[in-house]
Amino acid sequence: MHKTDIILGIDGGGSKIRCIAADLDGNILGFGIGGPVNYLFTEEEAILDNISNAVADAIGGVDNARVIMACCGAPTPEEILRKGMQNIVDVVQIINLGELAISLVGSFLTDAGIVVIAGTGSFAGGKNPQGKTFSCGGWGPVIGDEGSGYWIGIKAINAISKSADKRLPYTMLTEKIVNYFGLKSIGELVNFIYKKKPTRQEIAQISQIVTKSAEEGDEIAQKILKDAGEELSILVKTVIKELSYPDAKISKVGGVFASNLKFINESFDEEVKREYPNVCIVPPRFPPVAGALILAFRIMKLNESRLIDNIEKFFGRINYV
Repeated sequence: MHKTDIILGIDGGGSKIRCIAADLDGNILGFGIGGPVNYLFTEEEAILDNISNAVADAIGGVDNARVIMACCGAPTPEEILRKGMQNIVDVVQIINLGELAISLVGSFLTDAGIVVIAGTGSFAGGKNPQGKTFSCGGWGPVIGDEGSGYWIGIKAINAISKSADKRLPYTMLTEKIVNYFGLKSIGELVNFIYKKKPTRQEIAQISQIVTKSAEEGDEIAQKILKDAGEELSILVKTVIKELSYPDAKISKVGGVFASNLKFINESFDEEVKREYPNVCIVPPRFPPVAGALILAFRIMKLNESRLIDNIEKFFGRINYV
């Protein structure tokens, strides 16, 4: 039976993998989401399931599909990506270009510019018009990941411990985090954290609680988010300096920025603009997963104009997080 050739774009991270499928004419065929695929923090069996689920959802409406190119940006070995995909579909070629490459193209449709990514983890990187690249951050939760969802979650847990000790004033974060973990009181927190060992993703999800509390007027939550914005600005200012790129376009990518429309964003923008007033901070044109798909078309030397039009329509219709 004749196989239907398709192309995949994949964006994988510490909380989710996203997959988008297109045919060779640039028509969007489907979109899928799975769980985390960071090889440092997730078991291989779970990663394979998450990849397979996302790919299956993306190509579910295509009979007898064959992937002739899958362009990925994921903290996952290429052989694991291939194995997860081939559980679902025949795959000819896979290339893993990394999160920076797909985020730059998704944000700007070119590889020149600077992106700062804040999801479960965090990093920033870019490429200047002369072709020099530089990135910083991305050291993981123990060493770094400042301003990330995980970092915010840890800062919130630290804050409620200080509040319980009267080292900080009352914060509504206490009750909300106790409820989030299913505890009876904050007195159970130490045993829960060190015995149950909540996952990196579970800690990162606390950032949503912090955002809600900040919006409701909690000053401690507001300070955590403002501090996160400052930490993320340090990443970007370092990239600007190292690339000698004071008039760069900068785009903010990831769930931390998307879910916090005020405190992190305002803090970040003010800190970057104070030192580099000529930068232009712009929203990403498309999410990184779309950047991966566009890069796949470029690698295959396919016409991308119709693809870009269809991506624009597609992401205008769905609630992308």
